[in-house]
Amino acid sequence: MFIRIAALALGMLALVIAPSAQAQSASFAYAPGASQYRVQSTTKIVQEVGGQTTEGELRTNHLLTLAIGRKAKDTLALTYTWDSARVSTSGGIPVPDLSRVSGTKAAGFASLTGRMYSFDPGRAAAEGMPDMAEFEMFLPVVTPADKKVGDSWVDTLTVNGKRGGLDVNTNLIVTSRMAGDTTYAGETSWRIQRNLTFTVSGAGEQQGTALVIEGTGTGERTDYITSKGVYLGSALRQTAKSTVSLPVNNMTIPMTTTVTSTVERVKG
Repeated sequence: MFIRIAALALGMLALVIAPSAQAQSASFAYAPGASQYRVQSTTKIVQEVGGQTTEGELRTNHLLTLAIGRKAKDTLALTYTWDSARVSTSGGIPVPDLSRVSGTKAAGFASLTGRMYSFDPGRAAAEGMPDMAEFEMFLPVVTPADKKVGDSWVDTLTVNGKRGGLDVNTNLIVTSRMAGDTTYAGETSWRIQRNLTFTVSGAGEQQGTALVIEGTGTGERTDYITSKGVYLGSALRQTAKSTVSLPVNNMTIPMTTTVTSTVERVKG
């Protein structure tokens, strides 16, 4: 039960943290068009309960289609479609049911550089299935400022939302560096490297059990975006040290969570 709580709560935090970093170029704008992306994530959890160490792993593989259009001269219209999801687990973590997410849709409006103005996570495709709230910041934001190779800059941001059934607050400090041009998936792209530090706090109920989560962590992320406005993909690794408290049992569970994730554009 405890690993299930940890996996659902902290495993989903990575999806908030990963897409929130920012980038570069005064004249940049995301290009209209539709692309499908493969989002893969592995969450490894080590926790101590009653003096014994327990390990578990949650692996997810999503296919997501993002269609970008122009609502106005300075506004993008974004439409997301959740095409499929596969989940596997080990170490006693029950497999979350995502069998009927196919066809779930969400929509939003954003600046030309990807900063969200509004987001509607849509409705679940079937009873008991999630909506698309976790994908709100899927598209990396590109800061409208000229950056040269080697330049670095710092952003701070706060993300609030419901994750894994908890009301979660995440505060991040993101140090970014323009690492130059590279070839990624056969295309010339910018390579933007990030170092992340973050704090996480959350409270709520899962399976009728009240719990509180607090933690800190660090991570590294690299984004690949073309100068023509096409998001090609990302890679992330992050580690968090956290505690899960169950007030009703007067119990505190130390936990280490390691997440590796990749986003890859699927060529048609």
